[in-house]
Amino acid sequence: MTTTTDTKPVAPKTIPPLAADLDAGLRRLKLATVRRTAPEVLLTAKTQRWTPEEVLRTLVEAEIAARDASNTANRLKAAAFPVVKTLEGFDVAASSIPQATIDYLSSLE
Repeated sequence: MTTTTDTKPVAPKTIPPLAADLDAGLRRLKLATVRRTAPEVLLTAKTQRWTPEEVLRTLVEAEIAARDASNTANRLKAAAFPVVKTLEGFDVAASSIPQATIDYLSSLE
């Protein structure tokens, strides 16, 4: 026996945009990721009652991660490598370098 319930779908909360002066300030400071993610983070922070430090930490960590990714991409582009290679793709069996040496070098000690 199956029963059906008449439940109305819950509309997702709309994320209010940042105030114009705050948006302009973040744009002027070149904090693009903070500007892009702040509305959603602020809504989450309000509903979950985050402390100001948690909000700030989340926004700063997002900005740092985005800048690190951008810097890595720019450096790889500037280096103009014909192919991007990683240690994971290195074939140790085809190399004369011992596995222990590769393990030591990959640890960056």
